[in-house]
Amino acid sequence: MRIHLLPADAPPDVRLWLVDIDLNAPLIHAGANGLHASELARAHRFLRHQDAARFVTMRAALRRLLAAELNVDPAGLAFTADTNGRPSLSMPDAPDFNVSHSGAHGLIAVSFRRRVGVDIEESPPSLDWRSLEASVLHPTDKRIIDAMPQADASSAFFACWTAKEAVLKAHGDGIGGKAIGMQDFSVLPRNDARYAVSAGPGTFQAISLAVPQGYAAALAWSEITQP
Repeated sequence: MRIHLLPADAPPDVRLWLVDIDLNAPLIHAGANGLHASELARAHRFLRHQDAARFVTMRAALRRLLAAELNVDPAGLAFTADTNGRPSLSMPDAPDFNVSHSGAHGLIAVSFRRRVGVDIEESPPSLDWRSLEASVLHPTDKRIIDAMPQADASSAFFACWTAKEAVLKAHGDGIGGKAIGMQDFSVLPRNDARYAVSAGPGTFQAISLAVPQGYAAALAWSEITQP
């Protein structure tokens, strides 16, 4: 687990970590010994060991990071979720956080001053991303991507997809109730790493993240919500 350097125009109160996941590691080595009984039970309900390893690794990393930020015992942290399934800590003045994982990598974002959302996705060349356009792309996004050479369009789609997922995760209402669809707002055009997020989900900013080859990732944040 290592801290991920963000572009200079990202808010200084937002911190991001990249977590490498050993998909074949025994759960005890993935950090299962630091989890609560309910979390262990959840891990053992996964049908595939790789999915259990992802959950255990990311939950153990999240506990360690939040405990370090709050100067408390990782085992003492209690998680809850709102009606849309967005997780938070059951304590006053807790930071906002968000977690994403795909394949062998995960991301954790934390801020004490604003809502954050993060998304990482594997971007395999074999995926028929064109079949997903209708559920992901706003007409503005589609027009821009369709004008690109085929070699660039695929990576642009995955970048756009992760940016929208990150915005919706920061927003929160789109997670469980799907109040806002990805196709309801645009994030293109992009200026270097910064996306042009339209007003659909509210006032949010999003940037593309440099992650290992074969993946796409993005970070989103709200305006300041805490002084």
